[in-house]
Amino acid sequence: MEDARDLVGCTVFVLLEDASGLAFAGIEGEGPFLCAVTAVDEIGMWVRNRRFVTVELRDSRGRAVPKSKREPRISTVDILIPWKNVRTVVRFADEGAVPEAAGPGAPGGAPAIGFVTEPPARGHRPRRRR
Repeated sequence: MEDARDLVGCTVFVLLEDASGLAFAGIEGEGPFLCAVTAVDEIGMWVRNRRFVTVELRDSRGRAVPKSKREPRISTVDILIPWKNVRTVVRFADEGAVPEAAGPGAPGGAPAIGFVTEPPARGHRPRRRR
């Protein structure tokens, strides 16, 4: 691994120094948690959350939607975790070593819920940027 850009396309374990301000994006607590890295830049690491939940509070006319009619919508989003919040990132040199599940109830799972529910495809190699 030459630099942080090599993390793009990998599944990693992340432990945060500070998770304040990230709960709204689905990151609860400092972790550790599994996530798929989608991009890296000067500000931080972009990770994918396939279970981001939103609820419409107002309809197309701007009227409040009654609580009984509100339905959660699940979306896939990329979340920026600023480098200042990251304590440790663990990248698995052997992609086959990535745990298949993490979170409460998972055998040997991490104490915090992870975003990734399936291992990366066999033979997957991160893209190298020049």
